[in-house]
Amino acid sequence: MEYQDVVISESGEEEITETCEEVVQQIIQENKEEDEPAVHGDKNKILEEERVRDMEYLWGEGSLEYSLNLIEHRLEERRSLRRVGQRWNSSVCIFRLPDTFLDINCKAQQPEIVSIGPYHRGKENLLEFEEHKWLFLERLLSRPGVFRMDLNQYLRKMRQMEKRARDCYSESVPMSTHDFVEMMLLDSCFVIELFRYIDRSRTDMFSTGNPIYGRPWLIPVLIRDLFKLENQLPLFVLESFFIASKSPEEYRSPRSFCKLVLEVFALVSPGLVSPMLSDTITFHQDLKAKHLLDFLHSSLLPQNQVTIRKRQDEYHRSGQPGQSIQSVTQLRPSGIKFKSRKAESLLDIKYQKGVLEIPTITINDVTASVLINCVAWEECLEDDLKYFSHYVSFMNCLISQPRDVAFLCSDGIISRFSNDDQYVANLFNNLAKSKVFNNRDCYLWKEFKEIQAYYCSNWATMRRTYFSSPWSFILVFSAFFLIALTMIQTAMSVLSYQRQFG
Repeated sequence: MEYQDVVISESGEEEITETCEEVVQQIIQENKEEDEPAVHGDKNKILEEERVRDMEYLWGEGSLEYSLNLIEHRLEERRSLRRVGQRWNSSVCIFRLPDTFLDINCKAQQPEIVSIGPYHRGKENLLEFEEHKWLFLERLLSRPGVFRMDLNQYLRKMRQMEKRARDCYSESVPMSTHDFVEMMLLDSCFVIELFRYIDRSRTDMFSTGNPIYGRPWLIPVLIRDLFKLENQLPLFVLESFFIASKSPEEYRSPRSFCKLVLEVFALVSPGLVSPMLSDTITFHQDLKAKHLLDFLHSSLLPQNQVTIRKRQDEYHRSGQPGQSIQSVTQLRPSGIKFKSRKAESLLDIKYQKGVLEIPTITINDVTASVLINCVAWEECLEDDLKYFSHYVSFMNCLISQPRDVAFLCSDGIISRFSNDDQYVANLFNNLAKSKVFNNRDCYLWKEFKEIQAYYCSNWATMRRTYFSSPWSFILVFSAFFLIALTMIQTAMSVLSYQRQFG
């Protein structure tokens, strides 16, 4: 806008005032017109930003719909991984030991003299038996088998099972086909022939050339190694080679490979497997086990599992809170008696009428290894009834110090052939610490409930308060005796008074 020059004269004062007012009004109007587009632009920008935020809320990274779509996509990815055979695939059955078990007992976790499978293959301390495995392979190939299979046929058979065997391991096996097939063949033949030789220990076990000749102490160590979680082969591979290498004598016998395994284990560790061996083997002969540890674990379970599950379901429906129990040192003064019992399973514990019956167990290196690896195997399973875990937790409640072990030894529950009391107490205490225990899910929930109910009863409280030791008993007896004498004296005084003044 152009402004005209204003000439001020002495006679035009009013004209100057009017002209100034016009100029000011024009400037204000001009500024107003210039500001209006900017205001409208700011409003439009604000509206656009609000619209964008609304869209982001509905569909963007901050929206519920966006999060829902992303999480569903990731869930579908994991479902696909499971379907193609990742860790949670149903075919996976040979796991690494859970981290919570690593510090319990090294001898019970890692193989000591022989590696079976890929997890510990090539370790320096296990190389001696890698050479011995070739001797066992030679012996299997030289057997007068019914099917007369040669090395070529065994290799072809293992090649056909390679994919299925690889899928059994929770971790991928970075081995070539040749190395994996050779390892599985050597390890399988070693395991099969070892069980055969131990079974016929009176003859060729101690023959010249056998790596165990002159070293019979190796047998328990080898058996321990064969039942460790990380030292397993798929059972279908072992059974396939066992059947293929059967001699005419074995072929006529109905004994399966699993039956042979359980008989040999009972020979090496009679304190763990029931003396009622034939019935146990017959019952478990058709189990669909996945490896040797799984078979042993299943064989040692109570046979009345259906009844146990019904009892547990009833307990859950009742809504009763979980119970705990005291140690042996605390339960004995309350009047609870401990007694060993003969049972088909060491897990078959009973309590009735103030008597707790527990099957006898020998706690040595073999038993410790079996307990630790069976509990670890249960941690890898999805089954809610973890029998060995519950058994260990129950025994941990009973055993809080070596003195409790000594009492159980005197009652015949822990065999005197076991390791020292401190070793036994540490085993159960450390193993129980490795897992969270809820006795509402325990197969021994009824025993927990009844023992605790008795312990809290008035009679049990009176027994441990007044009769827990001979001195307590003497003091209580003396008090009752004095009270009785006082009452008799009072009665005699009353009768004497009546006679005198009656």
